[in-house]
Amino acid sequence: MKLLSCAAFALTLSTTSALAIDPCLVGQWEVDGQSLADAMGAQMGGSARHDGGSANLQISDAGDMSMTIDDLVITAQMPDVPPMAITISGASQGTLSADDNDYIADVTDYALVGSADVMGTRMDIPITTADGGGWGQSRGNFSCSDDVLTFVPDAPGSIPPSWTRVR
Repeated sequence: MKLLSCAAFALTLSTTSALAIDPCLVGQWEVDGQSLADAMGAQMGGSARHDGGSANLQISDAGDMSMTIDDLVITAQMPDVPPMAITISGASQGTLSADDNDYIADVTDYALVGSADVMGTRMDIPITTADGGGWGQSRGNFSCSDDVLTFVPDAPGSIPPSWTRVR
C-alpha cells in the first residue's frame, strides 16, 4: 500500500556501517517537520504538510542509527484523493555509513504504527521492514555543521533533507 511506504519512509532511517562515520554526524538530530512532509509527499506523488509531532534521529560514533517518532502528523494530498491526516509513532533502527560527504543508509528494524482515516475508516497500520518503501535504503550526499545536518539523496523522497542538532 502506497500509504504504508510513505509512512515508513517518513519514520524510519538507518544505514549500513560499511563506511566510516563523519564525527560531525554523531549526536541527536530533530527533523524539520515540513522537510519530512515534503519528502513524504514526493514519495506519494502528491504533496504533504507537517501538522505536528516530532522525529528524532540518534547517530552513534559506530554508525548505529535509531529514530524515535512521537505522534508525527502529516496531512497528505494525493491526486484525486481527499486530504488524509497520517499519524506515525514508534521507532526504527539501523546503521549509517557516511564519509567524504557521501552517505549510505539502510533501515534494519521498524517498530512503527501509522494511523489514518481511509475512506471513512480509521486504520492502524504496523510498519515493518518489509513495508519500508523509499526509506529502507538511501544514498547520496550530506553536509554537516555544528547545528545543521542536510541530506541530498540520489532519489528524491528517500530521506528528509533538513535536521537540527538537539545535542
